[in-house]
Amino acid sequence: MSEPKVALFYGDPYQCGQALTAREAALGVDGPIERITRFGDELDIKAFSIELSSGSLFASRRHFLLRHAEAVNPLRALYPIIEHPFPAGTYLTLISATAKGIETLRKRVQKLGKVQGFSSPRGQSLHRAVKSILDQYGVRVPPETVAVLAARTGGDLMMVDTEAKKLATYTRSHELTPEALSTLTYSGGEESVYPFIDRIGERNQRGALSALTELHVNPSRTFSVLLYHVTRLLTAHMLSDAGLALNEIATLIGTPEWLARRIVPQAQNYTHQELAAALALGIKLDQKSKHGDVRPEDALLQLTLAITSRRSSP
Repeated sequence: MSEPKVALFYGDPYQCGQALTAREAALGVDGPIERITRFGDELDIKAFSIELSSGSLFASRRHFLLRHAEAVNPLRALYPIIEHPFPAGTYLTLISATAKGIETLRKRVQKLGKVQGFSSPRGQSLHRAVKSILDQYGVRVPPETVAVLAARTGGDLMMVDTEAKKLATYTRSHELTPEALSTLTYSGGEESVYPFIDRIGERNQRGALSALTELHVNPSRTFSVLLYHVTRLLTAHMLSDAGLALNEIATLIGTPEWLARRIVPQAQNYTHQELAAALALGIKLDQKSKHGDVRPEDALLQLTLAITSRRSSP
C-alpha cells in the first residue's frame, strides 16, 4: 500500500476530485473500503475524533473524507486529530477549496502524509484542460469550440466535465460547432458577461452600466473578467501598434483568432496610456478587495467608470 494514512488536496475542485479518485483507487487495491464523508462547516470535532480513533464494527477498512476542511472552526482542532495514530485500516483525506488560511494544516499533514495543491488553469493551460476532458468522453472538436466552452463555463472544470458528458451524446451524429455549442450548454462563465465586456470594449459607459445592472454574477468573478479583458486590450493595442498580424496577436494573447478579431478594434477605442492606467487601477483595486478594504461590487463599479470615462475636451 503506497497511500499514506492522511492526505490533503486543496484548490481547483475538479483536480482535487481527480486526485481523490486516484487515491481511492489505490486504497481499493487491497480490497473493499468503506467511505465515510463529513463536511467541515458542520463538523462535530469531538464526535469526529472518536469516529477516527475507534474501530468499526462493520468494516475492516475505512476511508474518512472531510470536505471543506478550511471551514472547520477552529481549524487548529484538527491538528491533534490528524496527528493521533489511526487504527489499522483507517485513512483520512482532507479537501479544501482554498489554500488561504490552511498553511499550518498543510505543514502538519506534509509531515504525516501527502499534500497536493491545484491552481485553476488559465489561458492556453485552460484550453488544454478542457480539451483533455472532452477527449475523455470522445468529444472531438476544433480549437475554437474548445475556447468557446472554456469561456461559457468560466474555466470551471467541474462544469466542463458535466457539459462534456452531455455533448458526448450529441456529437455521435452532429458536428459540434461554436454555434451549436452555444445552444447546447449552460452559460455560467465569461460569456454570460459578454454584453458587459463588449460595452467596455466599445467605451460605452451608459451601455456598460446598464449591462452591469442586469448581471447575476458574483462581482468578484465579474471584476476578474474585466481586469483580464483590460489586460488583453492593452496587450492587443501594443501588438497592433508593433505591426503584428491578427493571427500572431491571437497567439500571443492566448485567444482564438475569431475573438482577437473583436478585441483588436476594441483596443483602438483607447490610448495605450489609458489602458495602462486602467490596468494599474484594476490591480490596486484587486489588492484592496482581497484585503477587505473595498467591497468587490464597489471595486467593479469604480473600474468600470474609470475605464469608460472620456477626457473632457480642453
